[in-house]
Amino acid sequence: MNKILDIAGRLKEKQREEQIEANRRKLETIQRTIHCSLCSFKCGMCGHHFDTTDAFCPPETSSGEISLCDSCREEFEDFMKQVSGKKGRRMFWHNKEWVQLWSAWLDYREAMVNFRKSYEFRRLIQELDT
Repeated sequence: MNKILDIAGRLKEKQREEQIEANRRKLETIQRTIHCSLCSFKCGMCGHHFDTTDAFCPPETSSGEISLCDSCREEFEDFMKQVSGKKGRRMFWHNKEWVQLWSAWLDYREAMVNFRKSYEFRRLIQELDT
């Protein structure tokens, strides 16, 4: 009887290992998503990559700084003027939906920054590093 293999135990161990690997992939995806959404090497709005000599991604972007390409920066400045009631460039596409777009983008960015600062996200990063 000593030569009989416990196949049920092996199947459970294999399932456990597959679940651990699936969870690791999910955690790495969350880490990349949060990290890349706030990357200082690309425009935060349109995703255009800036020319840079660095071949790696920085570990953190400077807090509070928004990385925007020239075109998006102009649009963002127009948005900020419009919501603050100042007179700015008024283009025909600067309608209420345009304001909603930029407002939603700011909310999205704030949510990413807040999640990145959360205890749980920092714990996730620590677990992935070990």
